[in-house]
Formats: sequence, C-alpha cells, structure tokens
Amino acid sequence: MKRIFITGAASGLGLALATYYSAKGWAVCIADIQVEAGEALAEKLKTEYKQDCFFIKLDVTSEDEWHNAAAEVGKRWQGLDCLVNNAGVASSGDIDQLSMKDFQWTMDINVMGVVKGCYVFTPMIKKNKGTIINVASMAGLIHMSSMSAYNASKAAVVALSETMYAELSAYGVHVGVLCPAFFQTNLTENMRVTDQSGLKIANKLMERSKIQAEDVAKAVYDAVENQTFYILTHPKEKMYWRLKRFLPNVYFSQMKKMGTVFKRANESSENPSK
Repeated sequence: MKRIFITGAASGLGLALATYYSAKGWAVCIADIQVEAGEALAEKLKTEYKQDCFFIKLDVTSEDEWHNAAAEVGKRWQGLDCLVNNAGVASSGDIDQLSMKDFQWTMDINVMGVVKGCYVFTPMIKKNKGTIINVASMAGLIHMSSMSAYNASKAAVVALSETMYAELSAYGVHVGVLCPAFFQTNLTENMRVTDQSGLKIANKLMERSKIQAEDVAKAVYDAVENQTFYILTHPKEKMYWRLKRFLPNVYFSQMKKMGTVFKRANESSENPSK
C-alpha cells in the first residue's frame, strides 16, 4: 500500500489529487482547515475506492499542528511515500498598495506552510525513499505585474524545491515542483486584492482555461511515477518561461506591456465614470 499526504485537499486541486490517488489504489490523508468538507471527502473516497482514507485538520502555518499530523500518520501508516504541499492562497495588488498584513499572510501560508511541511515530514520520507511535491505556480517562474506577494511566494517555493531536489537525492528522495498557470479551481474565493480588477482578470483567465484540476492531478501522478522535477502543465505559459530564459529582453518587453494593461484596468476600476 502506497501512502500520500495532501494539504489543502478538501477542495480545488487538492480534492482532485486526493480523488485521483484514491482511484489509483493509494491510501490518502486529506489535510485541510475545512473540517466538514475534509471529513466528508475522506468518507466518500474510502467508500468509493475501498482504500484507506482519513482526514486531519491542519493549519499549515502551525508547526505544532504539522508535528501532530506527522505523529498521527506515523502511528496509522508507519511511514509515508509521498507528501504534496498543495495548500496555498492568492493575493493581488501593486507593491505600494497591497497591505503588509496581506503580503505577510501570503508568505506565511505559501512559503512557510511548505517549509514546515518539508521540515516535519522529510525524515519520514527519507526512511521510505519517497517523494515530495511542492505546489508552486507559473507565477514562480514568470512574474506578471500587480502580483508581487504571490509571485515572490511561489518563486520561493521553486527555489526551495530546487535546493531540496539536489539535497535529498543522496537519500533516494525525489522532489518535484508543480508550476501550473490558471485553471478552474477555487483559488480566488479567498483572494486578497487591492481592487476588483485583479480578481476579475484572474477569474476570467480561469474560466477561459481548457485545463481542469483533474488534468493537473494526472500530471502530478505521472511526474511522481517518472520522477520529473519541473511539472509544467500549460504550454503557453511554458513558452513564456523559455522566452525568459533564452530571450530575456523580449520577455520583459511582454511583461511591461501587460503591466500597462493592468495599470489601465486599475485606473478604470478606481474611476469607473472615465
């Protein structure tokens, strides 16, 4: 029996991952702050796929809750094969507009939530020569305007993952980093924004995406099986990343144009009569 621990698993991509892995015969631990939804999903998957599935309440910003989760997993499963640090939040706003409170909130969950998960579970993963998947974003590789906190947090997850990839290889541990662009999920439900234009743009991009959470979940599963490091699910955004690496001047020219578009959208939102 293979065992996987997924944070933020009660909804969105986490739910898709939990469902996909259950269907593949894995035992799944659903970790989330959404108790009712998490418990209901665990019961549903256990009944449907006849695999061990249980829920743990986890606030990823709490080191104590991380340690409690690891203790419970160790007691129930005596080990772990895969950790997916999926829980995350979104924020949008220019650097001089997004509050320091919201910037810190983004970093605490998106960066330190991942760091704490890796810190607590790595000893268990080492023993089983397992896999750690950290969920970043294409925002960790290419950086659009008006998303400084989100971009910085996801870039930090990419850097952490690259470090761990080299560091843990000697222990037989594989590390991967997932960098999807927009797809239909619930990320914007709790998104903190300085104006509604950022929220509208994000929702519009998600609605237009042809990629579903289930597609991303499959990509993660395949990456774990094939020990892929960069998990890039969106061809267009992958092209921008390559442009940044090989033709940086062209890339930054495109980013500046997008910055102008965001500026006009912000001004229109602030002055709707114009």
